[in-house]
Amino acid sequence: MRRLIFGALLALAALTALPTTANAALNWRSCVDFNGIQCATLDVPLDRANTMPGTVPLRVARAGRKSGPTLMYLSGGPGGAGVSEMLGVLSALPGLERRFRLIGYDQRGTGRSGLLRCPRLEKDPYLRDTGAAEECANRIGPARRFYTTPDSVLDMEAIRQQLGVEKLTLFGISYGTELAVAYARAYPQHVQRLVLDSVVDYDDRDPFATVLFRAMGPSLKSLCPGGCRGISTDPGADLGKLIAQLRTTPLQAFAYDAQGRSTRVKITPTALFDLMLLTDYLPALRAAIPAGVQAALKGDGALLARLIREGKRLEGFGSPRDFSVARYATVCETTPLPWDAGTPIEARPAITQQRIAALAPTAFAPFDPAIVVEDEIDLCLRWPDVPRPVLDVPPPPYPTVPTLILQGREDLRTPPEWSQRLAERIPGSHRIVISGVGHSTVSDPRDCAADAILRFVANRTPPKTCRRVQTGVPAVQSAPASFESLGGVSGYPRKVGRTLRAVLATINDLDLVLSPATLTGSGGGLRGGSWGIEGRRLILRDYQAVTGVTVSGGGDLTRSLTFRIAGTKAAKGTLVLSSRGLTGRAGGKRIVLRLTSAQASVLQADLRVRALAR
Repeated sequence: MRRLIFGALLALAALTALPTTANAALNWRSCVDFNGIQCATLDVPLDRANTMPGTVPLRVARAGRKSGPTLMYLSGGPGGAGVSEMLGVLSALPGLERRFRLIGYDQRGTGRSGLLRCPRLEKDPYLRDTGAAEECANRIGPARRFYTTPDSVLDMEAIRQQLGVEKLTLFGISYGTELAVAYARAYPQHVQRLVLDSVVDYDDRDPFATVLFRAMGPSLKSLCPGGCRGISTDPGADLGKLIAQLRTTPLQAFAYDAQGRSTRVKITPTALFDLMLLTDYLPALRAAIPAGVQAALKGDGALLARLIREGKRLEGFGSPRDFSVARYATVCETTPLPWDAGTPIEARPAITQQRIAALAPTAFAPFDPAIVVEDEIDLCLRWPDVPRPVLDVPPPPYPTVPTLILQGREDLRTPPEWSQRLAERIPGSHRIVISGVGHSTVSDPRDCAADAILRFVANRTPPKTCRRVQTGVPAVQSAPASFESLGGVSGYPRKVGRTLRAVLATINDLDLVLSPATLTGSGGGLRGGSWGIEGRRLILRDYQAVTGVTVSGGGDLTRSLTFRIAGTKAAKGTLVLSSRGLTGRAGGKRIVLRLTSAQASVLQADLRVRALAR
């Protein structure tokens, strides 16, 4: 259905006198909310077919050169406010300001372009509340038909005409790539080149987005530290086992904050699905998931609870002015869904289940069919049908224009399979896949995506590939919960030996929380207590990785750490961790224990400390 709508609207656009689609010239003034750039308002028709009256005031911004080649930035979502997003993204690409007149605009219904608001839906960080989406549709009313990709394509053409330029360089991220390619297919004569980061395949007709699930196992294997040696031989399959286990045996655990306070976390398939998607923005956090899954398969959910709590820091959309969830409802108007147009609302759940049942049982591995409806399908389940013109117009061909495609190998929102398909459809396109990077490659300052863009727009050959971005996450297993399960250490009494093993497990856990898998400079222990960074010093307060053994103290991470060992199970004492190993006294015994380089790596956190200090 989406393909026919796209062709139909483009046909209607061809019948519309484009010079009259915008009724006011651009009058540039200082932006009310940003310094150093200029803004203008362009009124465009809500409905270019004139079936509904009204206009949309598009906020357009310009920066960089006053004249010359023009680059238009296209924001993601749909829902992202284009002007603020452009300024954030292009700050990593200062060379573009010297080369181009930079144009960004808030797409209709976002930012300052007739912002759409749906307060109840704005409270749903995952955009899957069926009732809130239905309420949103009714709130917007019949006008919801006119906030689609084809409408935005025509807005772009109206802006181009008002700018008086013949060709545009288009730079889009995520949904912005869909918009860029759609415009290039409709108006190839007005496109100089395409820069596409995190590609959406507009022609993918799969309503269940199985491509997303196919990418999960390979990403877990790719990111797992040390090739997952000692952790898992197949982390994707292990996640699948855990999902099946959770369906019959629910699991919950406590996660601790920087004050040592606990929060009960339910570890469900949905929570793990959300964690997988959220870690598109922090692959280092995904790198720790295989170790958490291994522990959870044994009934210990502490590490996964910590990761889920950490992932929640990535939730939310910010201010509605920055991201309009109502504009995101464009999904329900244009994305393929399991039911056909005209299907009664009450019949949609059954039809969805019928079509799921027709797929292979492994179609959603490592997850299961129950998870697939808990996203866009639930969002759109009660979205009203709107009558649409359906013309038998074939979609335009893909353009033959210079195209740079940037892809994070760990991206699940726009998986590598999509960008590969697009690269095959655009002759001569240049595709770079960056290992260790998730969604939006250009926002990761550690990779070479920005350099590739600057070379490409300067008509220089971009690199064939980029070096892998390392996560910096250690290859450690989750600390065992039980003190009694620990082995001893040769030459020491059993309780002392087990205490030393517990301290080593605590060091491994500290290595994990001091890695980029943690988003802040403080947090909770695995099973209690807290940690924090002050300047270059690590401070532990009753930090507990193994039940019954607490570690307090700390010190300069680049020199040595002093640990006070206590707890109901521990052989109490004081130990010093340095490059020479672990020394001191515990349970009245003198301790001299050499460590492997991996065990001592907590003292190699200099760069981490510097990053936190900034």
